[in-house]
Amino acid sequence: MIKNKWEQYAEIWSLAEDERNIQLEKLTTTDVVYTDANATVTGRQAFSDFIAGFQKKVPGGGFRIKEALEHHEQSITNWDMVGGDGSVIGTGTSYAKLSERGKFVSFTGFFYES
Repeated sequence: MIKNKWEQYAEIWSLAEDERNIQLEKLTTTDVVYTDANATVTGRQAFSDFIAGFQKKVPGGGFRIKEALEHHEQSITNWDMVGGDGSVIGTGTSYAKLSERGKFVSFTGFFYES
């Protein structure tokens, strides 16, 4: 179940803005917080804008979820970042908190670039 949720999240990073915003609404709280080594953004729209920036930097890029674990409204996953040609350009781990209703409240990403 949680791996499927992470896979839906990973797919968001490849979606056009309209569809991305629809999916973000389904998966995240309004005040979702995203943090990685380069940025911290708060709010669903700011997060969508951040993803748009990723899409400009890595055209056709995205993420593949390897595995995921969950307990007590917390989750962790390992993933590969892929370029537009499907090659792995980075690997990482993300931690998330979930609301009681199962929506993502926050994400913290850690990664290595290849």
